[in-house]
Amino acid sequence: MRVVALISGAGHEIVALANLQPAACNGKDEIDSYMYQTVGHDGIDLYSESLGLPLFRRVIAGNAVVQDKEYSPTPGDEVEDLFELLADVKKSIQYDGIAVGAILSDYQRIRVENVCKRLGCVCLAYLWRRDQVELLQEMIDCGVNAIIIKTASLGLDPDVHLGQSISEMQTHLLESKGKYGINVCGEGGEYETFTLDCPLFKQKIVLDDYEKIIHSNDAFAPVGYLKLKKAHLVNKNDEGESVSPDSENRVSDLKKMYQKFRLNGLPVKSPLDYLKDLIECTNADCCDGHVELCTLESGDKPHGLCCKSLDTHQDEKHLLKEGESHNNGDLRDVPIPVPHIVPLCQHVRQTLPFPENTLRVTGNTGGWLWVMGIQGRNTETNAPMKDALRSLKHIIENRGMSLADLISICMYVSDMDDYAQFNSEYNEFFESQPPVRVCVEASLPKDIPILMEAVAYSVQPGSDGSMRQCMHVQGISHWAPANIGPYSQAIWVGDIIYVAGQIGLVPGSMTLVPGDAKMECKLALRSLNRQEYELLCIIGSYPDDGICYVTDVSYIADCRHEWEKLTNNAIVEYLVVPRLPRNAKIEWFTWIHKHNAAFEYEETGCYVGSGIKIRIIRRWNYENRVSAIVCRATISNEESVFGRQELKEMIEYGLSKLLRDAEKYVECSVRLFYKAVDPRRAVDPSEIFNTLEEECSKYSIAFSILPVSSLMVENTLVSLCGVRH
Repeated sequence: MRVVALISGAGHEIVALANLQPAACNGKDEIDSYMYQTVGHDGIDLYSESLGLPLFRRVIAGNAVVQDKEYSPTPGDEVEDLFELLADVKKSIQYDGIAVGAILSDYQRIRVENVCKRLGCVCLAYLWRRDQVELLQEMIDCGVNAIIIKTASLGLDPDVHLGQSISEMQTHLLESKGKYGINVCGEGGEYETFTLDCPLFKQKIVLDDYEKIIHSNDAFAPVGYLKLKKAHLVNKNDEGESVSPDSENRVSDLKKMYQKFRLNGLPVKSPLDYLKDLIECTNADCCDGHVELCTLESGDKPHGLCCKSLDTHQDEKHLLKEGESHNNGDLRDVPIPVPHIVPLCQHVRQTLPFPENTLRVTGNTGGWLWVMGIQGRNTETNAPMKDALRSLKHIIENRGMSLADLISICMYVSDMDDYAQFNSEYNEFFESQPPVRVCVEASLPKDIPILMEAVAYSVQPGSDGSMRQCMHVQGISHWAPANIGPYSQAIWVGDIIYVAGQIGLVPGSMTLVPGDAKMECKLALRSLNRQEYELLCIIGSYPDDGICYVTDVSYIADCRHEWEKLTNNAIVEYLVVPRLPRNAKIEWFTWIHKHNAAFEYEETGCYVGSGIKIRIIRRWNYENRVSAIVCRATISNEESVFGRQELKEMIEYGLSKLLRDAEKYVECSVRLFYKAVDPRRAVDPSEIFNTLEEECSKYSIAFSILPVSSLMVENTLVSLCGVRH
């Protein structure tokens, strides 16, 4: 990938450098920008010369006009200076991405991502959310010689610490972290640096003269910086080899450098290296003595992946090229074998009851709205995705809401091969803070290629209007998969967070992790937890309720094992579906309550008819205002008969648990999944529809019905999943 570096590198082919500087006329080196480091600007030209790359610069003319978390293009804002600078670069040099060194700041990340989106390129933020202690050590080990040129924190003294290298400062920074809680990489504004040498430089920078300036003489945290007056470059040799100045040889030089560092045991990592904490390995030889990198469990056996299989540098050649993600809302797929798929019965497509009146809408006085059974149809004038979203828009606007109030969308498609086209159409309806989303393939009627469900929330009079928070991280990093597309990772409303569907994507390369379903599951759950922690800042806070979609029934055992290791009585249903995005083996779709640790939990059940076992798992908060159930009907013997009466009793029993101690008319939503692969046991879809409609009409419940290839237990025929807020 061809990358413009905002004075940062990322292991790609760097084609240009870009920098914003203070205006010479104001005579200031430090302008306290919300976005940009300005101290050290006098030495930036040396970066260009040392790297042998063109440098594009622009004067910072704007101010921080928009200081909210979200940003939209605003004249006079300093973010527009960055947009104009990078637009100027594109007139001279074509590039695919922008490399930034952001580690912690959402404020800066959101603004750079906004600029990248407008320019049709990718934001590469490989340092994002890295452990700063580990990152500082890696930079030192890799030969980054950076000196502190500004201090602005308790524990840092400009008279003592200005001009010291990060290697010299490492011990003091770690001590200050313990005493004062500073960010050891300076991500809280504690300090700023200027790099004199690093493996990318052909020549190193030598400072000849500088001036120490005290910007603020605060008694506890004085602010000071260095004004660079004179510096020069010194040639350097790398064991007799010079880094080639030719751009056509630069990528080869970088690869040689990475290979050499890896052979010497230095921490130049590939995207797969950041997954070693997930590996379960019982072969100590493969770890070369570094068994601590593996998560060893007594009795576990390797599941198709070990440390050695990840110990290979992979460059990011699979990342999207310019325009790809922004045309279809998704990154380019790498060819992946389609997993074994459990086929659905042919008769399902002809007999599924999806009449025109299957749309179900309900809302409560707390501001929640559920819309189920939204259909997208192919017509001469409408594409199915546009048809479905127009219907959704019309429904919620009639309720006094807008698309901006949507929290979550669940999307079922008849053919996953149409996913890219659907994404492109979907993208037209959403701008900033889009809802979270999950998409799976399902066996839908031929004339309905899309079936959709939605959850929305509108702020009620007298409530805190700022209670909605959205996580929409679009920069590619090693933290969690980016969302370069029309959906958010997570949305938090009140005490409830909805999280987007998670598959096992390697964050740094956005490709499926190699290995089996267990590895995909572990990685998806790690991403899920990181996103929830980002919003809640509660370590070990895991989902309350969810659905695990798999493409083969054999994957369920590993998924259950991984889920139950991480959660505390959280409930989940396991469904086998034909296909998932990118031909993933598993996908998690969950929500979480901020106080889920205080929820009550029960497992109960009964028998109905002749040998039909009903089992319910239920969770609820102490006020019983939030609850969730999974209710399954399972055949206990060959003589068991599951007809309309048994289905009716099962639904009544499940709803009684979901709505326990509630008023008669309670607004909520339920999904009914039924196994449709065995004609001898399959429940008549029309019976399911009529029975569910009859029972839900007694309350104010929106429902949807979906055939699946299989459920968690082989003899389970029907599963009812319900949520009440």
